[in-house]
Amino acid sequence: MESVHYFVRGLFRGMPENDNIAEQREELEAHINDRISDSIAQGVSQDRAFSEAVASLGNLDELIETMTGEKKKIFSKKADWFMMAGATVYGTIYMIAVGVWFAYHDFGLSAIYIALPGWLGFAIPTLIQFIDYRNHPFETEVVPIDRKTEVRASFIGWVLIAGLCWLANFMFLGTDTFLHVIWAWMPMFGILSWPLMQMGYSWMIRNLKSLEPQGLLH
Repeated sequence: MESVHYFVRGLFRGMPENDNIAEQREELEAHINDRISDSIAQGVSQDRAFSEAVASLGNLDELIETMTGEKKKIFSKKADWFMMAGATVYGTIYMIAVGVWFAYHDFGLSAIYIALPGWLGFAIPTLIQFIDYRNHPFETEVVPIDRKTEVRASFIGWVLIAGLCWLANFMFLGTDTFLHVIWAWMPMFGILSWPLMQMGYSWMIRNLKSLEPQGLLH
């Protein structure tokens, strides 16, 4: 249909012309035409079929951003679960290190009472996220592919917080309190999970095909 052709061309107005854009434009045009043909075959008028086909596309701005590579539709609950699972792997290694440190600083086996609650701080949110994913396995979300701003902000936040922890640590060195030892490495590596999770999420969005619904149009 000529109206569909001009409608789709209008959606892509102002975008650079390249093979990828041309392919996505043709795919979208064919998709709309197929929907219109199906509706007309069921007795729907051409004007109404066109309106319904366009409405079925949902948010057109998000659709175009997805088709041009600025954003991507992913299984959001699955991505969150993967991210938290990775955080728990890191948290397990981290809390083992913390437990060993306390064990060698006169806590002995009692260090487990410190390490275990800390580990549960990773494990319980991961379990909750897994249950949420199992309840909504196909829930999708359109997310930006370029997440440099989020990753950069998390690293800046980590550096600032870690720096304050080390400053406090040095202020307590030489005092008679328990804090006279080197302890700032613990919050430093604990908070490191923040930028690591952001980096992991960004990597998954770009590379994990299992997070992508098949096709661009749903």
